[in-house]
This record gives sequence, structure tokens and C-alpha cells, in this order.
Amino acid sequence: MMLQTRNLTLEYPGKMLCRNLDLTINPGECWAILGQNGCGKTTLIHALGGLRPVTDGNESSVMVAGKPAQAWSRRELARNLGIMLQEEPGEFWGDVHEYVLLGRHPHVNSMFGWQAADHEIASGAVERMELTGLAHRSLATLSGGERQRARIALLLAQSPECYLLDEPLQHLDLRHQLSAMTLFDELCGQGKSLVMVLHDVGWASRFCDHVLMLFDDGHTITGSTEEVLNRSNLEALYQCTMAEYVTGRTRHFVPGTMPSV
Repeated sequence: MMLQTRNLTLEYPGKMLCRNLDLTINPGECWAILGQNGCGKTTLIHALGGLRPVTDGNESSVMVAGKPAQAWSRRELARNLGIMLQEEPGEFWGDVHEYVLLGRHPHVNSMFGWQAADHEIASGAVERMELTGLAHRSLATLSGGERQRARIALLLAQSPECYLLDEPLQHLDLRHQLSAMTLFDELCGQGKSLVMVLHDVGWASRFCDHVLMLFDDGHTITGSTEEVLNRSNLEALYQCTMAEYVTGRTRHFVPGTMPSV
């Protein structure tokens, strides 16, 4: 078990986001979180990453590698969990390589700072995200998609045991969406755990082995992709009709019509 919730409850004033959520995420698993805008997907990612206190104050509601998230030091937690937020908390004025190198911070134990191995790992992450030609460009000059790839590269350099990704495919064109999802699949093959918020059900169907559906009233459906990802559940989740198509081993779901108002 890499990440676990026990009776996790999250709410805002006047709105229940999730109630009594029991979730176990094991090494090598890839989870998709699906739900409408504003249902609490980002808040759930924050809670799983120890960035938001749970509603009932029970610290054991979120367990990381067998310990409450709050029991880890920030450095130790960052070795276990890597979090990609929807938005950067601030601006970074260095170049791409320097930015990706920040991912190595949890692993730096020397008073002399970054070592040659850290630079090599950062360079490898930059190359994996096809940013080598931009490595010495200011991050602030990149396009939205290029910046998003740099953010993925930073997490890759961090090399946590579990990745929590809030809309990791935003701003990416189709080719780079495929590249990112292929990378995530490779990480799962290496025994890493991934939890990601997605809006494209097709990527969840193709690459994720588990799904968590978060409904607007706070109830959830969790399970294997094969069990949970079906037209009936998706129509209830998104409140629109869905058509299902199968090509090879992949199921595709396409929105149909909106309900009458």
C-alpha cells in the first residue's frame, strides 16, 4: 500500500465534496479521478498530498506508506509524494534546466547543494519531455504546453513513489498528451503509483487501471476501470448521454446530448 484513505470526508461550507472515502492505492497502479467542474477533484488531490486538513481532523484519514501524511517531514513526504497542482504558486525566472533541477531538492543532503548526479537526472528528465533544445531558455518565455512539459519533467526528476497529478494534460497537444500518458504508463511499470485528474475519458480507458468517480453530491464510485468505466456511470456522472465505441481493446466514450432543462 502506497497511499490510503480511511473514512475521508472533505467539505466546504454548504457543500459536501466526499464522505467516508476508503481508498487504497498500491504500487504500480494508475488511478483516474473523474468528475464535473467544481465537484472537488482538486481538493481531493490536495488532501491526498497532505496540503489540506481533512474535515473531521483525523490525521489517520490519509496514510502515506503506512504513516499519517502529517507524520512525515516535508522532505520525507516529498520523496514519497510528488504533486502537480493546476497552477504554479509563483513565478520562476530561471531557465528550464534550473527549474527541473528543483525536483531534486528532497534528495539533496549535502551542504554543497546539487551534485553532478542531480544535474544528470534533471537533464534526463528534460530530454524525456523533449525539452533539450529549450533547456537554457527562460521558463517564463515558454508556451503553455512547453511549461506543462517542464512541470512534468520536474516531477520526473523528483522521482517520488507516488505521483498526484491535477490535470497533467492541460495545454498539451495530442502528440504530447500521448507522450505524457505513455510516460505515466512506464512509471507504473516501474512500480510507481499514479493518481491523476483527467477530463478525457478516453485516456482513462486506455491507460488507467482504476477509476474514482466523484459526484457533485459527494458520493463516489471506485474500482477497476473495467468495472467502473461504463456508459451508465458516465451518464450519471456528467449528466449527459454517452455513446460507446470499441476499437481493439480500447473503449471510447463520446458525449451525446444534454438533458432537457
